[in-house]
This record gives sequence, structure tokens and C-alpha cells, in this order.
Amino acid sequence: MDQQEQQILTCLKLKFEHQDLCQTNQQNVWIMVATVVPFTTKQIEIALTVEEVPTHTVRLVLRTTDEVGTNDYVDGTDVFIRVDNQNKIAELVWEDLWAEGPPIFHGGTIPDALRWVRELAEPFYVELKDPFLTTEQRSALNVHNEDYIIEPAHEPRKEKRETRLLTDEDFDGLF
Repeated sequence: MDQQEQQILTCLKLKFEHQDLCQTNQQNVWIMVATVVPFTTKQIEIALTVEEVPTHTVRLVLRTTDEVGTNDYVDGTDVFIRVDNQNKIAELVWEDLWAEGPPIFHGGTIPDALRWVRELAEPFYVELKDPFLTTEQRSALNVHNEDYIIEPAHEPRKEKRETRLLTDEDFDGLF
């Protein structure tokens, strides 16, 4: 991760991440994955002012843990960042575009979220497990310490039964 990505990640974490599982909200929120590309006016149609023009578009996905466990369904959106390389800071701009209303990627699975993020660019940051919990806490809360559990698409096949031809004697006494 380069210095600019680190500045962006720091800005995003301050805005989005919350360690509040044992507090009033009873929920941890963290950035599960993020990617960044230089901003272009083709990405969004909005009246631009010189002081508000972002330098980057960030696509991020948030994941949560609550008292029931870590959620396997996630939300994501695109946010806009202005990076000041001279002062080494990054700040969010145009927050009204993503703060109101539903997220762009809403309630999807983790594999789908990763594909959605990669549509913009390869991620520079991935954190599938709740960073606020220890391995023991994750295992106790989720009953596993995996990144996420993939449910089988179908029931596994049972052992093949032995094929048997029925005879007239098998039907005697049934009717």
C-alpha cells in the first residue's frame, strides 16, 4: 500500500469504522474492502466547483458484527476523496451523494461484493474478519474463525443405493 492509499484508508476508517459491539449501538462496523481510482468527470454528472473537485473515487464495502455474529451480507458504495499530497491529508467530499439514501451495493454476499469492487479496480485493502475482535472472540461469537462461510449450492449426494429388481414375490401380500 502506497502513502496516498494509506492517507485515503486513514480518512475512510475515521469516517466509517466503529468499535461499538459492547456499547450502545451493539455493533462493530469496519471497511471490508476498498479500491481507489483517479476521479474523472465521466464517473459522475455534477456541477463542479474548483474547491470541491475530488482527486479520487473510492469504492468500499462495509461489514458488521453484532451480538448474533459477523454478518455475511454487506453494503457498499462509491465515495469521493480529495487528497492533498503537499499536506499529506485526505478528506471526503460530496458526502451528500452517498450519505443519503440506500447504498449502491445493498445486502449482497461477500463474493458478489468482491466482484462488484473489482469492476472498478483491484482492491488496495481487504479485511474480511472483524479487526476489533480477537481470534477467540470471533470463534466464540461466530462458532468459527473463517473469513466467511460459503453455504453449499445443493445438498451433497447421498451414497448410491444398490439397484434391485423387484419380483412378483415382493408384491405378494401387499394387495
